[in-house]
Amino acid sequence: MKLGKALFVLALAALIASPAYAETQNVKVSGSIDAYWFYRENFDLRDNNDVGVVPAGSAAALYDHGAAGSIAEKSEADSFFMSVTQVQVAADLTDNVSTVINIANQRDWNADTFDGVGGTGNDAAEYDIDLDLAYVQMKEIFYSPLTLTVGRQDLLFGRGFIIGWNPIDPNASIQADEYTALQAFDAVRATLDFQPWTIDVVYSKILENDPNPEDDIDLWIANVNYKFAEYNAVAEGYYVGHLDRSLLSGVAATGSTTNDTHTLGGRVQFDPISQITLGGELAYQLGSYRAAVADPERDRSAWGVDIFGTYRWDNVWKPELTLEYVSLSGEGNMTATTEDYGAWNSLYRGKFWTAYADFREFVYGTSDAADQPASTNQNLIQVKGSLKPMEDLLLEGAFTYLWTDEDIAGRSDEIGYEIDLQAVYDYTEDVSFGVLLGWFVPGDFYSSPNDETALDLVSSVKVTF
Repeated sequence: MKLGKALFVLALAALIASPAYAETQNVKVSGSIDAYWFYRENFDLRDNNDVGVVPAGSAAALYDHGAAGSIAEKSEADSFFMSVTQVQVAADLTDNVSTVINIANQRDWNADTFDGVGGTGNDAAEYDIDLDLAYVQMKEIFYSPLTLTVGRQDLLFGRGFIIGWNPIDPNASIQADEYTALQAFDAVRATLDFQPWTIDVVYSKILENDPNPEDDIDLWIANVNYKFAEYNAVAEGYYVGHLDRSLLSGVAATGSTTNDTHTLGGRVQFDPISQITLGGELAYQLGSYRAAVADPERDRSAWGVDIFGTYRWDNVWKPELTLEYVSLSGEGNMTATTEDYGAWNSLYRGKFWTAYADFREFVYGTSDAADQPASTNQNLIQVKGSLKPMEDLLLEGAFTYLWTDEDIAGRSDEIGYEIDLQAVYDYTEDVSFGVLLGWFVPGDFYSSPNDETALDLVSSVKVTF
C-alpha cells in the first residue's frame, strides 16, 4: 500500500512538473577557468615600505582590503597566484523569454591570512561561490521593438567611458581587485530597437542600506544610439543620474540628496576610410557635492573628454597604431568651500588605459597622502600599437603620459608615465596564454621616498567552454 502511494505521488509530481520542462526550448551551459600569476613591486611607490602603513590623511582606496598590513599596500616585491572560475547556464524559453545565471569563485591561492586580520583572514570565504549574473530577458514584450531585462546584469554603453564596470570583491578573497569577475548591476533595462535607432532606459539599485529611502544610492540611465548606413559610423547621447543619499554622505537624516551627479554626454565614431577610425566623447557633470555633514553644499561642474584615432596598415601582420587623449577634470581645493566642485566623478567607468596608473588610490593606495584617485583630476595621452606576426599571436605596446588637470598644493602637475607590453597567444579556440608587463615611473608630482617605480608582471592561462 505504501509503495502504491509513493508511486502515485511520484506520478502526480511528474505530471505537474512536465509542462514546466516542456517550456524550455534550449539550455546552454558554458564557463571559464582563468589562472593568473602576479609579480609586483612598489605598488605604494615607496621602496622597502614593508609594513604597508597608510599615511595620515590619505584616502582609503575604494576597493582596498583596508587592513594596515595588507599586501596590497606593501611595496616589497611579492608574487602570488589567483584563479577565477565561472559557470553559466542560459535557457531559452517560449515566447521570446530567456534567462541567464552565472556563478563564480575568485580567490588568491591559499591566501587565507593575506589580509592580516588576526590570523583568521578569509579562510572561511576563499571557496565561496558568488552570484554574478541572474536575469530574465523578455523580447517583444507588450510591443514588438521592446526588450525588457530584469535582474543582475552587465551594463556597457559605448566604449565604457561612463558605464561598464561595477567591481566588487565581496569576500575580500583577491588582492588584484581590478581582475574581479563580479562587475554586474542589479537593474531593470528597457531597450527599444528601432533600427538604426536604439533607445535604452535603465534603473539600477546600487545601494539599499536600511529599509529607508533616504539612505540609498540609485542609478538612472537613458541612452540613445544611432548607427549610420555608411562609414561604420555611430552617434549616441546619454543621461546618467547617480542619486546618492547613502549614509556615507553624512546627511541621511535630512533626506537631502547632496551627493547627486547628473552626467550629460555624447559620443561619435566613424571610419572616414577603411584604414582609419576616429572618435570622440564629451560629457559634463552637474549636481551637488558635500564631503561631510559639516561642510557646505557645493555645485558640481566637471568635464570628461576622450578623443582617439586609429590607423590600420594593410599588411599581413595587421599592424595598428592608436593615439588617444583623455581628460578628467579635477579639484585642486578639496576643502569645504562655496566654490563649484570641479572633480570628475568616474561613476562606473569600464574603460581603462593602463595596467597600474588607472588604479592609483582607486584599487591600490600609494604612500603619498596628497595623491588623488586616478578616476579624477587626470589627463593622459597614449600611443598604443599592436600587430599579429602570427594568426594566433597578438603583441601590444603602449606609452602613456599622465598629468593633473588642476594643481594640488603647489606641486608639479607631472604624474608620470607608464609603459605597458602585452602578448596573447591563442593556443586553441578555447585556450589562451597571456603575459603583461608594465612600469609606472612617477613624475615630479611625487617626491622621495614616495617616487619609486612600480612594476606589474602578470601571466595568465584562460580556458573557456
